[in-house]
Amino acid sequence: PSEKSDILNILNNYKRFNFDIKSRLIIVPHAGYEFSGETAFKTYQYSDKNISNITIISPAQYSKIYGHISCNAKNFHTPLGNIEIIPYESEYNNDIISKESSIGTQLPIIKYLFPKANITPIIYGCEDYLTIYSIIEKQYKTGSAIVVTSNLSRFVPIRESLKLDNHISRKIDNLDTKDIDTELADGAIGICAAIEFCKQNKFKLIQSTYNNSSEINGDTSNVVGYGGWYLTTQ
Repeated sequence: PSEKSDILNILNNYKRFNFDIKSRLIIVPHAGYEFSGETAFKTYQYSDKNISNITIISPAQYSKIYGHISCNAKNFHTPLGNIEIIPYESEYNNDIISKESSIGTQLPIIKYLFPKANITPIIYGCEDYLTIYSIIEKQYKTGSAIVVTSNLSRFVPIRESLKLDNHISRKIDNLDTKDIDTELADGAIGICAAIEFCKQNKFKLIQSTYNNSSEINGDTSNVVGYGGWYLTTQ
């Protein structure tokens, strides 16, 4: 939705929680709000409420990218107001990032829940997950919160979708990167990087919630899965 009233109508109707968690890394879906908005919204609420910078790490969906890029524009515009951009030191391509919905879907939720936070956007394409892990490590040390975006299984029958989603959920829970690929998640590289970061720092990833597209549109022949996870240091 492009109108402030429409966005507020959606977000105001999502359930609010008061979790006693101050996570600084989450994994959230990046589909439209109709399908995965509530899953993302709930997962964001496990985040530290006082964060001032959020690094969004997302896969390129519309452009072919080798490596990763950031953005050096001043602001992202959302229907709820502008969000200041803090560039990550890498190649910049403002045009590509402005078109990527994997980041765009996060912005109104961030502005709504963390109105004073700025963002550091990073889009990756053909990239080694260990490079993204290094970015997460660096940004986390600066105090930034990390948002890794990914949908799960995509456009398969419900039985296969649930099987694939259960498989990757177990792998994330067990911090196991082996065989996580784009069949399991379009943001597989980001997920593997988050897993590696947790393994190296003896953190855990806990699943917050799950849903799939068939629960929304009733179509069990062409299903997309959506899950959320948050980092805990305990």
